[in-house]
Amino acid sequence: MADYVPNERKIKLEGFAEFEAQLLALGNGMRSDLAARATMAKAAKIAMEPVYTQVATTAPYDEKSTGPIHLRDTVRLESRIPSNRDKSSNYVNESDAVIAVVSVKKSAVSLANEFGTKNMAAQPFLRRALDSNVDNVLTILKSQLGAWIPAYAAKLARQRK
Repeated sequence: MADYVPNERKIKLEGFAEFEAQLLALGNGMRSDLAARATMAKAAKIAMEPVYTQVATTAPYDEKSTGPIHLRDTVRLESRIPSNRDKSSNYVNESDAVIAVVSVKKSAVSLANEFGTKNMAAQPFLRRALDSNVDNVLTILKSQLGAWIPAYAAKLARQRK
């Protein structure tokens, strides 16, 4: 397997201050985390599905292993409002409203595969999956936000009647 070189491009997303203002206005009088959970978290989870699919198909699999669980069997996708523990991570900012995570069970095997050891070269499958799908993820996220926000606005309008 060729050496992995992380994607070092910067992605600049604009308009999120206005987007945040619209969400706050939409949920006026309601908890903002409910608006985020009903719109952004759902959109982010759907947007990350291509990454999940690639990780599930490319995660290392040891055919010789007699163990009941293989690394690819532990792949999961979730989205959520970041917890305080999440915010202590180097990958989550204090201002992040929602995070979507594709992960595998944390173990010596998963860490060794993703980052390597002194005796084993890294075989990154998580970072590679995100790097190769980032444009697709952003396209899907935009589309999903465009669908979930009007649906949530309509739901709120029905509830306020």
